[in-house]
Amino acid sequence: MGKPIFVIFQLDTEDLVTRETDDVLLDLVSIFNKYGIKGSFAIVGEKARKLLEGKRDDVIKALSTQDVAYQSNYHSVHPTISEYLSDKEWDEGVKEFITREISGLKDLENIFGMKASAFIQPGGSWAPQALYAVRKLGINVYADGIFEEQPVWYCYVLAIKGSISYGAVFSGSSEHFLRLKKMFEEKYNEIKDKGGFIVIVLHPCMFKTREFWDSVNYAKGRNPIKLLPAPLVSNKEYVTKINEFDEFLQFVLSHKNIKVITYRELPKYIEEHPKNISIEKIFKFAEKISARISYYTIDGLTLSVSEIFGVIIDTLNEYYDQKRFPHNVKIRKLLGPYDYPPKTSELYTSMKSILEAVRSVKEFLDDNNRVPDYITIDGYNVGPGTFLRTISEILIKIKVGEKISGNIPIKSSNEIPYLYGIDILDRIKRNWKWIILPENFYSEKIVKYSLLQLWTWKPAELRDQNETKSPTYSS
Repeated sequence: MGKPIFVIFQLDTEDLVTRETDDVLLDLVSIFNKYGIKGSFAIVGEKARKLLEGKRDDVIKALSTQDVAYQSNYHSVHPTISEYLSDKEWDEGVKEFITREISGLKDLENIFGMKASAFIQPGGSWAPQALYAVRKLGINVYADGIFEEQPVWYCYVLAIKGSISYGAVFSGSSEHFLRLKKMFEEKYNEIKDKGGFIVIVLHPCMFKTREFWDSVNYAKGRNPIKLLPAPLVSNKEYVTKINEFDEFLQFVLSHKNIKVITYRELPKYIEEHPKNISIEKIFKFAEKISARISYYTIDGLTLSVSEIFGVIIDTLNEYYDQKRFPHNVKIRKLLGPYDYPPKTSELYTSMKSILEAVRSVKEFLDDNNRVPDYITIDGYNVGPGTFLRTISEILIKIKVGEKISGNIPIKSSNEIPYLYGIDILDRIKRNWKWIILPENFYSEKIVKYSLLQLWTWKPAELRDQNETKSPTYSS
């Protein structure tokens, strides 16, 4: 039968100014209803309030039949998320995000009668505190940002980015339609044998306007007192554009093993975090992590660096207390460190000092639920990556019965986990080229926290879907 291909239509519902764009939402819902599927409408808090104030009960009722996600309280109104978190420490930033965003979430729930299924990043307004904050607010999915087209875990939130940008501003021509179909075919063929996700991102307002509402008003840090509506296309152009979307939807549904889902459904297709790990697998992870600090998949189990750190600490702590290894160890959901560790040259220590440090770290994990910024050994502070590599090597030696005596070398290791084929710094900088942000926007603190929380990064594993039947759609 082949593996299922899950398609999510992400509709960024955000134009706060151009009221003519509201009717586009009715037409899109009508098209989804025609095929018996739902889209994920990523609604800005202020947009929802404008619909209520404008007495657009028809639009509110229509959107209430779909999936409602949250795209921030004010989207492009300054300060944006990146701006208001640019100088915040981690805990302070999480608190600030919740303070500013919780009212928008509550408004969406009150207006549409459902809790938001996901948080969709507005434009390029990236900051990692947002993920941990939305998790605390009960949201388990984050879309866009610095992520991958297939879901990953970051700060223990499912994170995914769009595979295809629909580009409604360019729609309505045969060239655009052919380009769309080609993009979809490429993404479909990439994953058809193994299964996966295709997220199609579109902006409903751009079926009706020639420019984005926010670039007209808020570009390069501007916050105008008088807001201007975006210039409109003709009714004839609009009809051509909306008909093209209908035709594209038929094209998508014509492929084998396609299942259109929403962000609300996404988590049920992903393997849950494992709760425990056997000692045999811990030894295997120790061998991998001693060579390079990164996430790993072993025997179908994928662990982030912070998860590996936790299980090796707990394994050695029990060995220290009981003089034996545990059969199974609980997998902790640890955040990464909050600061870069001090630089240290190579040093030597004893097994006793290492095990005492392990016990101290275990107590820190119990109290703080995150990886420490550094570990103190014999009066020296070493980074958690360096410490993890050292204790992994020790664990392997104990396992094979090698006698450990004398001075143990602590060799410097990478403190930022390695991600295969991914340049996170480049992705952050590309986010911040968003036209809405002030020119040359940059935040050293956001960069630091983004890198340090790579300790929590790992691919999300697709659940076995052999029992899932491919749905049939009418056309």
